[in-house]
Amino acid sequence: MKSVLVLGATGSIGTTFLNAAKNNHDIHICGLTAEKNPSLAVLGKEFKAPYIYLKGSDSSKLDEFITRVRPDIVLNAISGCDGLTASWTVLDKGIDLALANKESIVLGGELLLEKARNTGAEIIPVDSEHSAIWHLLKGRKAERLIITASGGPFRTRHDLSSVTIEEALRHPTWKMGRKITIDSATLANKGLEVMEAAILFSFPSERIDVSIHPESIVHSLIETEEGAYYALLSTPDMTLPIMTAILGEGNRLKNIVRPLPFSAGFSLHFESWDKERFPMLQLAYDALRKGRSYRIAYASSDEAAVDAFLDGRISFTDIPKVVSSVLSHDYDDADTIDEILSLREMTKKEAEDLC
Repeated sequence: MKSVLVLGATGSIGTTFLNAAKNNHDIHICGLTAEKNPSLAVLGKEFKAPYIYLKGSDSSKLDEFITRVRPDIVLNAISGCDGLTASWTVLDKGIDLALANKESIVLGGELLLEKARNTGAEIIPVDSEHSAIWHLLKGRKAERLIITASGGPFRTRHDLSSVTIEEALRHPTWKMGRKITIDSATLANKGLEVMEAAILFSFPSERIDVSIHPESIVHSLIETEEGAYYALLSTPDMTLPIMTAILGEGNRLKNIVRPLPFSAGFSLHFESWDKERFPMLQLAYDALRKGRSYRIAYASSDEAAVDAFLDGRISFTDIPKVVSSVLSHDYDDADTIDEILSLREMTKKEAEDLC
């Protein structure tokens, strides 16, 4: 039996995992956290698990809680940049990390990977795209990574100037939290995923492509030097990548997602992405090439701009303008966790001032 501590238990990833874990005798929920959701107490009672309210940056409180509950693995499903210090705390204690918080890698991936090597912990990606690549790379050498994107709610809409909050939150494929749903609508989420893939799998940006795939069945592909492509296909359900990250592949994971209807037939489509309508993805590639400080600026300014959009203070098309403005500044290298957090706060404040 594997003991699991869930960080961000009331969000979409945490909820999906807990629903899957209810009847799985190989999983013991040893602890739960959330930032402020009162339903955490209900979950604590349901799973007979201790719980705390926690901001991702509250590392001392998390450190004490980990020592108390003694997990075998931690699922980091915290939303946004606050997830970095939680990831650092987990790895510093030598505990395996199932990572759904892509901002952890975007902000401080090199430091987290080094920490994992030093402590013997493993970072296991949970995002469906990175989970797919992680599995596909086993025993294979890839020349190129192809990350798929649904295209969000505005894949075929040409005029985005009048997009409402309600429209942006109406994702056609996935049910997710508000921030990641807006990021999917702007393709900022795919930009963060490109950054994450570059760091996790040591691939330069020019060897990572994004393809719009509205069915969300092919989660990612790799291209080999022979010109062959290997893909991971499954229904658009996060249960599979979450559970394989926690338990690994094997017989214990039978029938956790519905099979694809090959006998009935279905179609798969792939399209290029529009750089003019979705500049956030190009800005992510630019930030990735410029270095860690610009990745931090990208993630932090996007977080601030999305909050402003959801508050009605800026328009949908203002989001990339805010991020582009912040990225136009010069930033010193951020080489430690403290320096990363300091730069994160500074660039988030710069973005907030523009909103």
